[in-house]
Amino acid sequence: MHYPLRYRRARSLLYVIALFWLWLWLGSAASIAALHHSPVHAVLAMYALAVVVLVSIPAALLAAVRMILTHPRRHAVVVPLNARQTLEPAHWWYGEKAS
Repeated sequence: MHYPLRYRRARSLLYVIALFWLWLWLGSAASIAALHHSPVHAVLAMYALAVVVLVSIPAALLAAVRMILTHPRRHAVVVPLNARQTLEPAHWWYGEKAS
């Protein structure tokens, strides 16, 4: 069975993690330096960055594995739906005596 949504979610997660690491590399120090008026806020920001860095590494690995395992195939089997199926009446399961 082919599930393209799982592949797309994993790819999107990798994009978000890559953007985070790019921001971390280029501009995170300036945003933490802007918190110089409150050492508590600066410490909380550093703690949050440390947690997100540690969480992003295994998340990126899991997303890469999911992308590898659910890579869309070029020659997938397409099952056409029959548009002219005979539909049964809706009351077949409860009978005629339902109120």
